[in-house]
Amino acid sequence: VGAFSNLSVMAEWLLAQKKNVVILCAGWKQKFNLEDSFYAGALVEKLSADNQMEIICDSAQAALDMWSAGKEDPLEYIEKALHRHRLKKLGLDDVLPYSFRIDTASVVPVLKGKEIVNVI
Repeated sequence: VGAFSNLSVMAEWLLAQKKNVVILCAGWKQKFNLEDSFYAGALVEKLSADNQMEIICDSAQAALDMWSAGKEDPLEYIEKALHRHRLKKLGLDDVLPYSFRIDTASVVPVLKGKEIVNVI
């Protein structure tokens, strides 16, 4: 389970596996959403740094382009997201600054059987 909070440790762990990586974004109601793809772009950037992993998918390249366009001010970029407006309507948009804090956690949660466990 990846988030901005464990971005670097997630990328390091994935690279250490020496396997292909598929980034699965949850989306919203079975549809694309901006915030998940924005995170995916940040992860793709980490994974492809120094040619450690090759980008072989248009959606990964698109996510990377999205991240590149908005990484200097993620909160401003994500203002475009419908989810941001849903949170505002619910009075919950104060969670967004927390959601975009990078590398505040050093765990890699993985589903093992029926439990989510930290694998590092």
